[in-house]
Amino acid sequence: MKWEKWKPKYEQIVDKLKLDKDEDIRAGRILSKLINGSNLSDLENLLQGNECIVFGAGPSLEKDLEKLNEKGWLDKVLISADGATSAVMEFKVPEIIVTDLDGFLEDQLEAWRKGAWMVVHGHGDNIGKIRKVIPQLTSRVIGTVQVNEPSQLHNFGGFTDGDRAVFMANELGASKIILAGMDLGEKIGRYTGETDEELKELKLEICEDLLSWLVEEFEANIANVTSEGKLIPKIPHEDIRNQQVR
Repeated sequence: MKWEKWKPKYEQIVDKLKLDKDEDIRAGRILSKLINGSNLSDLENLLQGNECIVFGAGPSLEKDLEKLNEKGWLDKVLISADGATSAVMEFKVPEIIVTDLDGFLEDQLEAWRKGAWMVVHGHGDNIGKIRKVIPQLTSRVIGTVQVNEPSQLHNFGGFTDGDRAVFMANELGASKIILAGMDLGEKIGRYTGETDEELKELKLEICEDLLSWLVEEFEANIANVTSEGKLIPKIPHEDIRNQQVR
Protein backbone atom coordinates (compact mmCIF):
# COMPACT_ATOMS: atom_id res chain seq x y z
CA MET A 1 0.00 0.00 0.00
CA LYS A 2 1.48 3.33 -1.03
CA TRP A 3 1.56 5.76 1.89
CA GLU A 4 -0.03 8.56 -0.13
CA LYS A 5 -3.04 6.30 -0.75
CA TRP A 6 -3.33 5.14 2.86
CA LYS A 7 -2.51 8.40 4.65
CA PRO A 8 -5.95 10.09 4.16
CA LYS A 9 -7.70 7.00 5.54
CA TYR A 10 -5.33 6.85 8.47
CA GLU A 11 -5.87 10.54 9.23
CA GLN A 12 -9.65 9.98 9.22
CA ILE A 13 -9.27 7.07 11.65
CA VAL A 14 -7.00 9.14 13.92
CA ASP A 15 -9.64 11.87 14.07
CA LYS A 16 -12.51 9.43 14.63
CA LEU A 17 -10.85 7.45 17.43
CA LYS A 18 -8.61 10.21 18.83
CA LEU A 19 -5.48 8.15 18.32
CA ASP A 20 -2.00 9.27 19.32
CA LYS A 21 0.03 9.28 16.11
CA ASP A 22 3.30 9.71 18.00
CA GLU A 23 2.60 6.52 19.96
CA ASP A 24 1.82 4.66 16.72
CA ILE A 25 5.19 5.77 15.40
CA ARG A 26 6.93 4.78 18.64
CA ALA A 27 5.31 1.33 18.50
CA GLY A 28 6.60 0.88 14.97
CA ARG A 29 10.14 1.78 15.97
CA ILE A 30 10.10 -0.65 18.88
CA LEU A 31 8.62 -3.43 16.74
CA SER A 32 11.23 -2.79 14.05
CA LYS A 33 14.07 -3.18 16.56
CA LEU A 34 12.70 -6.40 18.05
CA ILE A 35 11.53 -8.27 14.96
CA ASN A 36 13.87 -10.65 13.18
CA GLY A 37 12.88 -9.51 9.69
CA SER A 38 11.46 -12.68 8.14
CA ASN A 39 11.40 -12.75 4.35
CA LEU A 40 8.10 -11.36 3.04
CA SER A 41 8.45 -13.41 -0.14
CA ASP A 42 8.00 -16.62 1.87
CA LEU A 43 4.65 -15.34 3.14
CA GLU A 44 3.74 -14.12 -0.33
CA ASN A 45 4.31 -17.64 -1.69
CA LEU A 46 1.48 -18.88 0.56
CA LEU A 47 -1.00 -16.41 -0.91
CA GLN A 48 0.04 -15.63 -4.47
CA GLY A 49 -2.61 -17.02 -6.84
CA ASN A 50 -4.46 -18.92 -4.08
CA GLU A 51 -7.91 -18.57 -2.55
CA CYS A 52 -7.93 -17.76 1.14
CA ILE A 53 -10.45 -17.41 3.95
CA VAL A 54 -10.13 -14.58 6.46
CA PHE A 55 -11.82 -15.35 9.78
CA GLY A 56 -13.06 -12.50 11.94
CA ALA A 57 -14.09 -12.99 15.56
CA GLY A 58 -17.78 -12.15 15.06
CA PRO A 59 -20.74 -14.10 16.52
CA SER A 60 -21.05 -16.19 13.33
CA LEU A 61 -17.52 -17.56 13.56
CA GLU A 62 -18.29 -21.00 14.99
CA LYS A 63 -21.28 -21.53 12.71
CA ASP A 64 -19.25 -20.46 9.68
CA LEU A 65 -16.42 -22.83 10.57
CA GLU A 66 -18.86 -25.74 10.84
CA LYS A 67 -20.40 -24.94 7.45
CA LEU A 68 -17.06 -24.40 5.74
CA ASN A 69 -15.77 -27.67 7.15
CA GLU A 70 -18.86 -29.50 5.85
CA LYS A 71 -18.29 -28.04 2.39
CA GLY A 72 -14.60 -28.98 2.40
CA TRP A 73 -13.51 -25.34 2.09
CA LEU A 74 -10.95 -25.47 4.88
CA ASP A 75 -8.36 -26.71 2.40
CA LYS A 76 -7.88 -23.08 1.33
CA VAL A 77 -5.28 -20.81 2.90
CA LEU A 78 -6.72 -19.92 6.31
CA ILE A 79 -6.02 -16.52 7.86
CA SER A 80 -7.31 -15.90 11.37
CA ALA A 81 -7.71 -12.42 12.81
CA ASP A 82 -6.37 -12.34 16.36
CA GLY A 83 -8.94 -13.92 18.73
CA ALA A 84 -10.55 -15.92 15.92
CA THR A 85 -7.47 -18.16 16.07
CA SER A 86 -8.84 -19.97 19.12
CA ALA A 87 -11.92 -21.12 17.19
CA VAL A 88 -10.07 -21.90 13.95
CA MET A 89 -7.62 -24.11 15.86
CA GLU A 90 -10.51 -26.47 16.71
CA PHE A 91 -10.52 -27.42 13.01
CA LYS A 92 -7.10 -26.67 11.58
CA VAL A 93 -3.95 -24.68 12.28
CA PRO A 94 -4.30 -21.48 10.25
CA GLU A 95 -1.51 -20.73 7.84
CA ILE A 96 -1.44 -17.08 8.94
CA ILE A 97 -2.47 -15.15 12.04
CA VAL A 98 -2.94 -11.38 11.73
CA THR A 99 -2.87 -9.94 15.22
CA ASP A 100 -2.26 -6.96 17.45
CA LEU A 101 -1.90 -9.47 20.31
CA ASP A 102 -5.28 -8.72 21.93
CA GLY A 103 -6.76 -12.22 21.65
CA PHE A 104 -5.95 -15.34 23.68
CA LEU A 105 -2.21 -15.29 23.09
CA GLU A 106 -1.45 -18.86 24.10
CA ASP A 107 -3.59 -20.21 21.24
CA GLN A 108 -1.83 -17.89 18.80
CA LEU A 109 1.59 -18.94 20.04
CA GLU A 110 0.57 -22.61 19.88
CA ALA A 111 -0.49 -22.13 16.25
CA TRP A 112 2.85 -20.42 15.55
CA ARG A 113 4.71 -23.34 17.13
CA LYS A 114 2.77 -25.65 14.79
CA GLY A 115 3.82 -23.70 11.71
CA ALA A 116 1.57 -20.65 11.40
CA TRP A 117 2.93 -17.27 10.37
CA MET A 118 2.39 -14.38 12.79
CA VAL A 119 1.74 -11.00 11.18
CA VAL A 120 2.05 -8.74 14.22
CA HIS A 121 0.76 -5.18 14.18
CA GLY A 122 2.27 -2.37 16.21
CA HIS A 123 0.18 0.58 17.43
CA GLY A 124 0.19 2.93 20.36
CA ASP A 125 -1.83 0.68 22.67
CA ASN A 126 0.11 -2.59 22.44
CA ILE A 127 3.74 -1.65 23.00
CA GLY A 128 3.95 -3.72 26.20
CA LYS A 129 2.68 -6.83 24.43
CA ILE A 130 5.11 -6.27 21.56
CA ARG A 131 8.02 -6.19 24.01
CA LYS A 132 6.79 -9.40 25.65
CA VAL A 133 5.79 -11.50 22.63
CA ILE A 134 8.06 -10.59 19.72
CA PRO A 135 11.29 -11.94 21.33
CA GLN A 136 9.57 -15.37 21.46
CA LEU A 137 9.01 -15.42 17.69
CA THR A 138 12.24 -16.58 16.13
CA SER A 139 10.89 -17.20 12.62
CA ARG A 140 7.73 -16.84 10.47
CA VAL A 141 6.96 -13.38 11.79
CA ILE A 142 6.20 -10.19 9.87
CA GLY A 143 5.67 -6.78 11.44
CA THR A 144 3.05 -4.27 10.29
CA VAL A 145 2.15 -0.69 11.18
CA GLN A 146 -0.52 1.84 10.25
CA VAL A 147 1.98 4.71 9.84
CA ASN A 148 4.67 5.37 7.23
CA GLU A 149 6.58 2.19 8.02
CA PRO A 150 10.10 2.09 9.44
CA SER A 151 12.67 -0.44 8.27
CA GLN A 152 11.62 -4.13 8.24
CA LEU A 153 7.91 -3.34 8.68
CA HIS A 154 5.00 -3.22 6.23
CA ASN A 155 1.86 -1.17 5.84
CA PHE A 156 -0.59 -3.16 3.73
CA GLY A 157 -3.45 -0.86 4.70
CA GLY A 158 -6.34 -1.77 6.97
CA PHE A 159 -6.96 -1.02 10.63
CA THR A 160 -8.71 -3.79 12.58
CA ASP A 161 -7.16 -7.25 12.54
CA GLY A 162 -9.89 -8.52 10.21
CA ASP A 163 -9.72 -5.90 7.48
CA ARG A 164 -5.94 -5.68 7.81
CA ALA A 165 -5.80 -9.40 7.01
CA VAL A 166 -7.87 -8.79 3.89
CA PHE A 167 -5.67 -5.90 2.77
CA MET A 168 -2.59 -8.07 3.29
CA ALA A 169 -4.03 -10.99 1.31
CA ASN A 170 -4.93 -8.69 -1.56
CA GLU A 171 -1.53 -6.99 -1.52
CA LEU A 172 0.26 -10.36 -1.62
CA GLY A 173 -1.73 -11.65 -4.58
CA ALA A 174 -4.52 -13.91 -3.27
CA SER A 175 -6.81 -14.83 -6.17
CA LYS A 176 -9.96 -14.63 -4.03
CA ILE A 177 -10.55 -13.57 -0.44
CA ILE A 178 -13.49 -15.15 1.40
CA LEU A 179 -14.76 -13.50 4.58
CA ALA A 180 -16.16 -15.55 7.47
CA GLY A 181 -17.06 -14.52 11.01
CA MET A 182 -17.25 -10.90 9.78
CA ASP A 183 -20.64 -9.91 11.21
CA LEU A 184 -19.76 -6.23 11.71
CA GLY A 185 -23.00 -5.73 13.65
CA GLU A 186 -23.87 -4.53 17.15
CA LYS A 187 -23.43 -7.97 18.70
CA ILE A 188 -19.85 -8.75 19.76
CA GLY A 189 -18.51 -12.29 19.32
CA ARG A 190 -17.13 -14.18 22.31
CA TYR A 191 -13.75 -14.65 20.64
CA THR A 192 -13.24 -10.89 20.54
CA GLY A 193 -12.16 -10.93 24.17
CA GLU A 194 -12.52 -8.04 26.57
CA THR A 195 -13.41 -4.84 24.74
CA ASP A 196 -15.04 -1.45 25.05
CA GLU A 197 -18.32 -2.09 23.21
CA GLU A 198 -18.78 1.52 22.10
CA LEU A 199 -15.23 1.68 20.77
CA LYS A 200 -15.62 -1.73 19.13
CA GLU A 201 -18.69 -0.51 17.22
CA LEU A 202 -16.68 2.42 15.87
CA LYS A 203 -13.88 0.07 14.82
CA LEU A 204 -16.35 -2.21 13.03
CA GLU A 205 -17.70 0.81 11.15
CA ILE A 206 -14.13 1.57 10.07
CA CYS A 207 -13.66 -2.07 9.04
CA GLU A 208 -16.78 -1.95 6.86
CA ASP A 209 -15.69 1.30 5.21
CA LEU A 210 -12.18 0.03 4.51
CA LEU A 211 -13.32 -3.28 3.02
CA SER A 212 -15.71 -1.47 0.67
CA TRP A 213 -12.92 0.94 -0.29
CA LEU A 214 -10.55 -1.96 -1.00
CA VAL A 215 -13.00 -3.34 -3.56
CA GLU A 216 -13.91 0.02 -5.07
CA GLU A 217 -10.42 1.51 -5.22
CA PHE A 218 -8.26 -1.58 -5.79
CA GLU A 219 -10.75 -4.05 -7.35
CA ALA A 220 -10.03 -6.70 -4.74
CA ASN A 221 -11.82 -10.01 -5.37
CA ILE A 222 -13.74 -10.54 -2.12
CA ALA A 223 -16.81 -12.60 -1.21
CA ASN A 224 -18.54 -12.71 2.17
CA VAL A 225 -19.92 -16.02 3.50
CA THR A 226 -20.61 -14.82 7.06
CA SER A 227 -23.87 -16.43 8.19
CA GLU A 228 -25.37 -13.40 9.90
CA GLY A 229 -24.61 -9.75 10.58
CA LYS A 230 -24.41 -6.88 8.11
CA LEU A 231 -23.98 -7.01 4.38
CA ILE A 232 -20.85 -5.11 3.37
CA PRO A 233 -21.30 -2.60 0.53
CA LYS A 234 -19.52 -3.57 -2.71
CA ILE A 235 -18.90 -7.15 -1.47
CA PRO A 236 -21.23 -9.97 -2.66
CA HIS A 237 -22.64 -12.33 -0.07
CA GLU A 238 -22.48 -16.06 -0.88
CA ASP A 239 -24.40 -18.75 0.96
CA ILE A 240 -21.91 -21.32 2.20
CA ARG A 241 -24.22 -24.30 1.73
CA ASN A 242 -25.31 -23.72 -1.86
CA GLN A 243 -22.85 -20.97 -2.91
CA GLN A 244 -25.67 -18.91 -4.29
CA VAL A 245 -25.23 -15.14 -4.26
CA ARG A 246 -27.99 -13.23 -2.50
